[in-house]
This record gives sequence, C-alpha cells and structure tokens, in this order.
Amino acid sequence: MTWCEAMDVEPSHRRRGIGQALMAKMLRDDRAHGARSSVLMAMHAGALLYLRMGYEQIGTLFIFAPKKQRSS
Repeated sequence: MTWCEAMDVEPSHRRRGIGQALMAKMLRDDRAHGARSSVLMAMHAGALLYLRMGYEQIGTLFIFAPKKQRSS
C-alpha cells in the first residue's frame, strides 16, 4: 500500500492539469514498484481531483485543537 500526503500545486499554476499529471505519474510509479493499493488524505480543495483519479471517499477525519485561552 502506498500513501500520498501534502501534494500541492502553487495557486498561480492550478487548473492546468499539473496535479492530475503528478498523481498519474505517482500512481504509475507505485504500480511499477508492486503497489496494489493507495491511500491519501485530502483537503476539500483536492477532493474533486482525487474522485476523477478513481479514488473514493471512505471516511472523514476530524482535527481538533484547544480553544485559545483568554488573557486576563
């Protein structure tokens, strides 16, 4: 199994197929090295790309941090 995390395309270069080309290359390389499955974590902005690349949503991750404390 392979894992993809924190792939990003500079905002000024988005919507030109760069992310899709990077993902396609990564998946080809993974398969060439024997990977049979792949998992990734996505921000909302990348979700549509990953659906187009054949991934499906299998869960939701919640991230929590303590509230900022008020100074006296």
